[in-house]
Amino acid sequence: MKFSASQFRNLTLTTLLSIVPALHAQTTATTTPVGVINVTIPAAANASTPSNTTLSIPLYAPADYISTVATIPSATEFTLTGAAWQAGQFAVASAPRFVRIKASTTVPANIGRIFLVSANTTNQLTVTLADGVTDIHSVLSVGDVCEVLPANTLGTVFGTTTPVLHADPDPALADNVYILNAGEWEIYYHNGTNWRKSGGLGNKNDTIMYPDEGMFIVRVLTSPVVLTLRGTVPSTAERTDLAGTASTFLANRFPVDTQLVNTGIHLTPDWVTGAAEDADLVYAWNGGLSEWEIFYHNGTSWRKAGGLGNKDTTVIPSATAIVVSRKNGTVTLSQPLPYTP
Repeated sequence: MKFSASQFRNLTLTTLLSIVPALHAQTTATTTPVGVINVTIPAAANASTPSNTTLSIPLYAPADYISTVATIPSATEFTLTGAAWQAGQFAVASAPRFVRIKASTTVPANIGRIFLVSANTTNQLTVTLADGVTDIHSVLSVGDVCEVLPANTLGTVFGTTTPVLHADPDPALADNVYILNAGEWEIYYHNGTNWRKSGGLGNKNDTIMYPDEGMFIVRVLTSPVVLTLRGTVPSTAERTDLAGTASTFLANRFPVDTQLVNTGIHLTPDWVTGAAEDADLVYAWNGGLSEWEIFYHNGTSWRKAGGLGNKDTTVIPSATAIVVSRKNGTVTLSQPLPYTP
């Protein structure tokens, strides 16, 4: 998900001025198929000063179906071997589904790519293309392994009738979830009955939360709350498209702390290195300092703007997110597994 540099600056100066220490996350299982992460959403400093923090969801719901691609009859449709589904079962608004490329013998770089299911027959899936893909043939081949799996939503992550976050009919008095959509910040809150979008109408429980996007959580109560995330631990490489001449709010894709050098961001094509004022940038929230830290790559190592020394080992905590700001075109970041599944 992307937003412009000016939007990021504005958000930093308004919404994020009161950010308090970042998430404290503990991964209880990282080398087995199933994991649990307990994330602490910090307490507000006082009744008039909410806390803000970043959040990502690095676990997947267990797959509904896994099989090989049998045919690819159109730019947005393909069939899976042995499928015998009920028509439409993966295209229900209240239970959205992703298709994820799990293995590929022809183009391994596409492993980890995700598409939203828009329709299905008894053996065929129709997907919504995104991130520059205009024809599924360009990223998928017969024989590739795909999995159909539930998508995370506001309701499944935070709760529907009884949310983990504080609810109130007034969005200014409720905890807020900020999601970036097509360059615009959308603010969601629970009104005591269901999730709503600030300034909008209707039930938003089924709002999809993509695994590669970060979120901001605004906590208004002066007590912390623990969010428990459960799911399947990623078992292949992960792919994220980084916006060109703009910024991407990038989730930490894996349920482990990751050093900045190990994100591989600086290895993407046309990454601009050099001095801080000229280079592509990474913004990481430092809870201890209560500020955004700006990092750049000088061609040899990561450095901190205004600081000294090698910053390759700067840690991006599990279940958090960073901002990646690029000067050149859109590229794909492919990140290998940092553990053995």
